[in-house]
Amino acid sequence: MIRLAHVADVHLGARLRATPDYPGCPPIDPVGDAYAAFEILRQRLLTGDYDGVLIAGDLFDRHEPTPRALAAASAALGDLHDAGIPVALAWGNHDAESPLPRQLRLPPTCWVAPTGAAGTRYWPDQGIALHARSVDMPDEVRDLAADYPKPVTGWTNIGMLHTSLGGERSRRVCAPTTVPTLADRRYDYWALGHVHERLVINPDPMVAFAGNPHPARKFERGPRGFLELHCADETVTAHAVDTSPIVRETLTAETESDIRALFDEYPAVGRTILWTLSGPPDLLPAAREAAREHPGFAVTGKGNAAAHGESD
Repeated sequence: MIRLAHVADVHLGARLRATPDYPGCPPIDPVGDAYAAFEILRQRLLTGDYDGVLIAGDLFDRHEPTPRALAAASAALGDLHDAGIPVALAWGNHDAESPLPRQLRLPPTCWVAPTGAAGTRYWPDQGIALHARSVDMPDEVRDLAADYPKPVTGWTNIGMLHTSLGGERSRRVCAPTTVPTLADRRYDYWALGHVHERLVINPDPMVAFAGNPHPARKFERGPRGFLELHCADETVTAHAVDTSPIVRETLTAETESDIRALFDEYPAVGRTILWTLSGPPDLLPAAREAAREHPGFAVTGKGNAAAHGESD
């Protein structure tokens, strides 16, 4: 069995937004905790016995093209090269708006998908044929998946693309396409990026978003990380791997008793849980008081009503 990691929407440099800061709140570093999630991701990739890593776009964040982000990406890709783990990278719309991809020093084992047309990369030791195309326009409105090459007989064929699909889970169009178009290529797996929710869109052939390694935005609820792929006999299965030390959850409550019951039932974890109160605003002080009894719990006011998984 071949083990691959499907990673996307790392958004290196992006800070955690809308973090609470009130007396008794657990310490939260909007920049440091985001980089902590990337460090956990890097360690998981290096120690997870992976045969390859797929990065399906938005390695960088367009808002924060910092030297720290560039250095972190260069170091991680270098570590994967030194560990003998090949990487396939397809750029996304944030990468197209950032100067950092052009400054990134890539090791020999890192393949970057072309922009003019889809290209194919073979990993003979793994029996994998990767078909991918990078996004090079911030507002790409063409269906880039339509001209991907035919599958290679006898290989496990994987497609990579940064795409908003039909736009149901994204506020920004990016290389729109459809599941029937992807299925028509007859690949064994499609590794997608752009939508920040870890999500299997179609089971056969499997079409999946890896989600993002940390919840930068307030409406990005639940654990974050990447997908571990098991490839055997041209069949691919996907398994969730969590990386974020910060998890956002919704606190739906009408009374203080509701709050305490929900907190008591939440599994004990060694992470910071940022609860967004969905209920009467005057419950916020009681919710924060109850959170003090649970190490790592913090509560914010009513959150953004945007769709779960929304991305840009």
